[in-house]
Amino acid sequence: MYASVALNIPADKLFTYEIPENLAASAKVGKRVYVPFGHRKRTGYIVSVSSVCDVKEVKSISEILDEEPLFDAEDLKFYEWIASYFIYPLGKTLAELIPAGPEKKETRWVFPADRPVGAVPSSAQRKLLDIVYAHPQGLPLHDLAKKSSVKNHASLLRSLQRSGLIRIEKKDRKLMGVRKQKIIGPADNIDLAKLTLRQQAVVNYLKSEGPKELREVMNATHASSSLIKKLLETGVLEITDAEMIRKAVFSSTIKHNPDVIVLTREQKEASDQIHRFISTGRFHPVLLHGVTGSGKTEVYLSAIEYALKANGTAIYLVPEIALTPQLIARISGRFDENRIAVIHSGIAEGVRYDQWREIRRGRIDLVIGARSALFAPLPNLKLIVVDEEHDTSYKQDERLCYHARDLAVVKAKLANAVVLLGSATPGVRTFFNAETSKYTLLELRERINKKPLPRIDIIDMKLEKEMQGKTPILSRPLLQAITETLQNREQALLFLNKRGFDTFLVCGDCGYHLTCPNCAVALKSHLAEHLVKCHYCDYQQKAIPLCPNCRGSRILNYGTGTQKLEKELESRFPHARTCRMDSDTTTGKDAQEKILYALQNKEIDILVGTQMIAKGHDFPSITLVGVISADTSLNLPDFRAAEKTFQMLTQVAGRGGRGERAGRVIIQTFNPDHYALKHAGNHDYKSFYREELEYRRALAYPPFSRMINVRLSSAKLDILTKTAAEMGQDAAALCAKSDKSLHIIGPAESPLSKIRGEYRMQLILKGTDSRLMHTIAAQLADKHATSTVKIVIDVDPENFM
Repeated sequence: MYASVALNIPADKLFTYEIPENLAASAKVGKRVYVPFGHRKRTGYIVSVSSVCDVKEVKSISEILDEEPLFDAEDLKFYEWIASYFIYPLGKTLAELIPAGPEKKETRWVFPADRPVGAVPSSAQRKLLDIVYAHPQGLPLHDLAKKSSVKNHASLLRSLQRSGLIRIEKKDRKLMGVRKQKIIGPADNIDLAKLTLRQQAVVNYLKSEGPKELREVMNATHASSSLIKKLLETGVLEITDAEMIRKAVFSSTIKHNPDVIVLTREQKEASDQIHRFISTGRFHPVLLHGVTGSGKTEVYLSAIEYALKANGTAIYLVPEIALTPQLIARISGRFDENRIAVIHSGIAEGVRYDQWREIRRGRIDLVIGARSALFAPLPNLKLIVVDEEHDTSYKQDERLCYHARDLAVVKAKLANAVVLLGSATPGVRTFFNAETSKYTLLELRERINKKPLPRIDIIDMKLEKEMQGKTPILSRPLLQAITETLQNREQALLFLNKRGFDTFLVCGDCGYHLTCPNCAVALKSHLAEHLVKCHYCDYQQKAIPLCPNCRGSRILNYGTGTQKLEKELESRFPHARTCRMDSDTTTGKDAQEKILYALQNKEIDILVGTQMIAKGHDFPSITLVGVISADTSLNLPDFRAAEKTFQMLTQVAGRGGRGERAGRVIIQTFNPDHYALKHAGNHDYKSFYREELEYRRALAYPPFSRMINVRLSSAKLDILTKTAAEMGQDAAALCAKSDKSLHIIGPAESPLSKIRGEYRMQLILKGTDSRLMHTIAAQLADKHATSTVKIVIDVDPENFM
């Protein structure tokens, strides 16, 4: 018997291994195996098993690492489609999507020799030896190479090994395994009369409650470890090892109204239609377009309830981890919490691994989470919900550049399930698919209880600058509105998509800009921590009082970040309880939930935040929403800039006026006449869509074409430039051979030309023949990727920075 194995390596090919007789019974598709590869051993995934092999010399599988498969043949079809469409090796795709922890890998470790005998011939070898002898327990070879920065370290180490100064050994990196726990139970035919009262209490507890985990027994009965040990030794109790399933905490401090919800006419019509689609057992894509506050979530939950009652399973995707606490609050008590799994990147690897296996076993009906939850191997899938389907968080921009929304449609098609995409501001391509009848369009045109949408005022900051002599952080209308909101004991939400204290720092004497040494971006001031930071590579240094170029002391701040806005509010409204919610204040465990809990309990008067406050939150006491600068996203070098701006403004505006009092939104901008702002001010998605679509049609942008961004990066600018130029020539030659309309944009510097010490360039393919574009992109990457130049293919890119 032979197995085809996909390895987590850059090569897009499968490798054949012989299955030893003693492993034949357990070799199944979806299991991980430990196999020899070159001079080492690696972890791979079995993707097929066969009785024939056309390879002459075949190595054998060393070990099968899983007791049960992590995926089956049907799941594999989906993963293979992903690897093919996004031009990414299957082995790396599986390693990216399946939560199994770090792979088991054979690595070489370097140890000091027990009795050094040789002489050290060179200073480079002495440098290596000093590091090795500083680690008497040994260290991995790749760690030694990083610490030393010595060239030709491999040959130098071999020389040291021959001289008897070090020893090199192969070691296996441990695999994340199944966690075990001790389970205590009573033996048969126990004579209670021979036991003490304390011993009887333990036995009676176990007889009534059944076998329990050791620590739980001790806590419940207040028994000491010596008492338990005595009962085990005398055979009164028996102990066994059992698997312990690690689970995500399925609870939330965020409260939800427990009242029975009666669906509105629009909600019921939409729900009934979705139920009919689910009952057919066929693939059906649906776009639910509903204004903010129209009750889309209740339609989702109704659909999930229907799917589960039909003995099916469901996936519910949200764009941000921050949205899960409120979602969990709504779901608690409505569905069986023991049959729900929560999956996102904020959950420990061990928990994700255990939940994945529980899903495979058929013990989970509903999976909730961010984009990675989509890959859960649910059996009998009937429904996938993608909430806020327009959100760019569904797109992964590194390694495997997939879009969870688009893959949700593919997965639903493969599973003959319904996919329900919902948004108040659908992506242009999504709404185009609904207009052209690829998707069914369902609409919720009114807010719950016919509450009015908030009034939106657009403030021209050019006029504010003329009146005040400089551009203020807060316009006069916004200051007045905040004052009134506080007087009415209501809450305000202020949105600014820049964290930190300032957008950039510059020397007033010589004009020197404080920039990151690793990235082509300005450093941001973080006043509370007395640091300046890079928001791309996390480089940081202490805030300096003098210019490093001319030693001048006039370090000027330009722009506004969330910290600066927070300080401004605290200065102007000293009695208001102001809080900030951005990636700096939400790094701790449950930090987001704590802020939202305080907001719900009215312990916060003004919440300042970045985009994480603009999505999906529902707090009735928020009556004022302020957008400090609508121009941040409008000025991005991206053909979707207007779309992203309209979506952002509409979504953040929708956080206001959800309670009894009407909401008000104030948007500050230097471009008050831009069509994205005008239509956002009128809550008019369809007018924006029509104007945006004509702009896209005229320039042949998606949805009238497809795009692939081939991104190149290298620490060596000269080699990168040369490679990019050669790639551009090859791309032009390949396009010239085709009679299809295919355009090449670039190669050119990326807008962010350097990140984390790597220079960056990109070449964009734009056309209507998706298959041809995939072929050309793959050929370009195969030909030009080297150890010096890294190439990432981003199919259907969302981010051009």
